[in-house]
Amino acid sequence: MKRLVSLLLLAALALPLCGCGSIFNEEYVVVGDYTPALPAADAEDRITVSNLPALRRTLLELVYAGEGESSIVFDADYQGEISEDMASACWQVRTQDALCAYCVENISYDLTKIVNHMEARLSIRYSDAVCAPTEVLRRSYSSGMDELVREMITDGQTRVTVLIDRSTYNAEGMEELVQSVYRAEPALAPKAPTVSIMMLSGSGMQRIYEINLDYGMDEDERQRRLAELDALEPFAGLAVEELDEAHRALAAVDYLARNCVYDPQGANDLYSALIGGCADDEGMAFAFVRLCSLLGLECRMVYGQRSWEDYCWNIVTVDGSCYHVDPAVCAGGDYEGGFLLRDEVMWENCRWDVSACPPCSGELSWYALAVTDGLIEKAQEAPVPQEEEMADEGEDASQDAVVETEESEKPAEM
Repeated sequence: MKRLVSLLLLAALALPLCGCGSIFNEEYVVVGDYTPALPAADAEDRITVSNLPALRRTLLELVYAGEGESSIVFDADYQGEISEDMASACWQVRTQDALCAYCVENISYDLTKIVNHMEARLSIRYSDAVCAPTEVLRRSYSSGMDELVREMITDGQTRVTVLIDRSTYNAEGMEELVQSVYRAEPALAPKAPTVSIMMLSGSGMQRIYEINLDYGMDEDERQRRLAELDALEPFAGLAVEELDEAHRALAAVDYLARNCVYDPQGANDLYSALIGGCADDEGMAFAFVRLCSLLGLECRMVYGQRSWEDYCWNIVTVDGSCYHVDPAVCAGGDYEGGFLLRDEVMWENCRWDVSACPPCSGELSWYALAVTDGLIEKAQEAPVPQEEEMADEGEDASQDAVVETEESEKPAEM
């Protein structure tokens, strides 16, 4: 009995040993060829792609991140011809994406076979003449560009590059947008900056804009002039809150007429009009916008022609109605011909893009204000100027002298 038990134990111990041999044989069969692991130092630089869209997307991501050197690993089951796809992807990225067309000078690569896959070592060279990809501002739409431009002028920036995924602005349209921001708020800079736009288009509605501004002076001078403009208090002694909007507009144009000389050949900027005291029609129009802003009035610039010559004036909103105001004409003393004019009156001497301006059809006028304020009666009741009185007195004296002479020349009565 003991011998039987011993034999059973030996048999039980022999069974696992036979199983191990079969297990080892199966594992040996399924083991593939040895593939060396990628170096740990380069693991983060290697990106695996499986088709052309993924390759193109990877190249774009590298450029947008500003990468100069990188590696791309092609999946062992890559769908496509690697050499052709690599050349096609580089060409598409450089020509069909606005940011790449703007800042990438060249993309070079070396294809290398490593055991069972291909690898591309990339070298991306960027232009030194433009800003780096990481410095380009990104926007989905063009809405809000006016605020970005406003910040740019406020900070005195000379170049900003913006990439917009969906934009309908061409270069001229973006230039007009920049100009409109300053014209709506001339106090942003002592003079209107010169604007130049470089635009590149990508696929679809993608656009990249390089906005360049020239302020016509260095930063120290710009800050000095801004400080002078900020310190100016044209209505310090005026109870503005007690005036209606019509009389606020009158106060603005009257201040400009008394403190700025209109010179057709003068400077065309805000600083020259308000600080220098002499400007052309555009400079006076900039100044009127600024003065109206201080008084809480809505005012805009109008660019057109007067007597077939390029000319600039304003449209001001008073009690919900719009009126033309020509500060240069008012500066010459003709308030009736330059203040609170309707379209049909302004059209007698001027031409402008009517579709770009609100209709001016209010019922007010300088004459109506003058009558209300009693200015007409005061002018009619004004005493004769002293010079005219002296002239009249001189005429009376000469007449008396003639009479006396005639009487002296009479022969003495016998």
